[in-house]
Amino acid sequence: MKSNRLLRRGPALALVVAGTLAASILRVQAPVKGTVENFTATAVNVTGAPDPVKIDLLRWSTDAEREQVFNALSEKGEKEFLNVLSKQPTLGYVWTSESAGYSVRYAYQTVAPDGGERVVVATDKPLGSWNPQIWKATATATANAYEFTVIELRLNRRRGTGEGKSSVFAKVTADKTAKTIILENYTGATVVLKDVKALQKAGAAAAQTGKPQGR
Repeated sequence: MKSNRLLRRGPALALVVAGTLAASILRVQAPVKGTVENFTATAVNVTGAPDPVKIDLLRWSTDAEREQVFNALSEKGEKEFLNVLSKQPTLGYVWTSESAGYSVRYAYQTVAPDGGERVVVATDKPLGSWNPQIWKATATATANAYEFTVIELRLNRRRGTGEGKSSVFAKVTADKTAKTIILENYTGATVVLKDVKALQKAGAAAAQTGKPQGR
């Protein structure tokens, strides 16, 4: 009798497990409530790739916060930049396959001359800190030894898709015209994020046609 009950419960249990997994996937893919932007991507050209990456931004850096970070890098260099960056509030999170996420301490967006969007985010730890086996340069490449991570996304806002590069392979510098931190020689740097997608939120389409927040 006991074995018969287990057999009858088997299909039902399988459905419950499948439903739980499906719900988990939906929660990962769906935009997080209370965020201003959500991006998904896949890591490439680094150890551990392909690795799923998700960036959830709760808000953008204020002008005062942006100036603090920008001035630290442009006037005093990388050491002071990291010192100031680490004291900034958490603006969101970068999620990889690692056991914990990374606090975003800087987040800024600008509109490119061609109408595309440039998004720059920075964390006060290098990606791969929780798992030293990933987010390192492959055998044929040379990586920077930064104690932080800067990610720059370039997107076609109409399609909400694009690519991303990071301080793993590109030098971090201060753009004195836009007064923001950027990756030097972005076009010549190695791609580290492919299939970048800006997740669409309900009611956000109209807002996306206006002036980006943070400018």
